[in-house]
Amino acid sequence: MGILIINMLMIIALRICDVSLATVRTILLTKGMSKVAAMIGFVEVIVYIKVLGNVVSQLDNWWYLIAYAIGFSLGNLIGSRVERLLAFGDVQMRLIINDESRYIIDELRAKGFGITIFRGEGKDGERLMVLITLKRKRVNEVYDYLQKKEIKAFISVNDITSHSGGYMSTSMMNPNNRV
Repeated sequence: MGILIINMLMIIALRICDVSLATVRTILLTKGMSKVAAMIGFVEVIVYIKVLGNVVSQLDNWWYLIAYAIGFSLGNLIGSRVERLLAFGDVQMRLIINDESRYIIDELRAKGFGITIFRGEGKDGERLMVLITLKRKRVNEVYDYLQKKEIKAFISVNDITSHSGGYMSTSMMNPNNRV
């Protein structure tokens, strides 16, 4: 019974590892980071084949199949958490604010964010749409700032796969670098 539990734990651990790697690799591919994704894929396949071989060689053992499924499920959860912690890539953040909150534009610019503003019409009148292109790692910095200032805004964040020119290409690579 002890060997069975050890083997099950090994299958779960290896499966968590290979599925987490697959999750991160897939996200890297969507971000255009194919060289890093290829290296991760190399390790992922070695781990996957090893664990699959252990399970397939003993298909009559339901405990191994259950361990394989548990590892797969946990690997998805852990992989998505790892990806959020690494926060690869760039995003565009859209804030829709009223004119009273306009002062945040200068304050966010002072923090090094490149900002473009559009005027628009909302249900309750004129609004400002504030576009910020930034490193994904800095999104919480903007959220925290808005919460601290008690700004009422509609906020959306979208991943962007590529961009060219503009303020971000010169200053946002290093938040201390100002143009």
